[in-house]
Amino acid sequence: MTTMITRARTATTRRAGLQLSSEWLNSTVVRISASGDIDASNTAELLDFVLRRGANCRSLILDLKDVTFFATTGFSALRAIDLRSSRASVSWTLVGGPAVSRVLSICDPERTLPRGIA
Repeated sequence: MTTMITRARTATTRRAGLQLSSEWLNSTVVRISASGDIDASNTAELLDFVLRRGANCRSLILDLKDVTFFATTGFSALRAIDLRSSRASVSWTLVGGPAVSRVLSICDPERTLPRGIA
């Protein structure tokens, strides 16, 4: 009997107020996590990180439960991720904490973005 061991590929970046990391859970599923503040100064970095680290996945988990501040520019990035995922036939789920949920309750009251449980 052959046993296959797979190791998750991970990557991390840190910028003042924001830490981003990615982890491939298997060959098609990636979890991208953020902690700290997401605001106008780093939203582009978040979007770029998600699009680059999530390339070639079939399923994306965007874990924002440890985000302490979430500006409306972050919501714009989520809409861009949603659009790009849809075009690439990638299923994705957003896991948000209180800061993200507060903005989503205002900017996405119809719950058009795919949300998971924190």
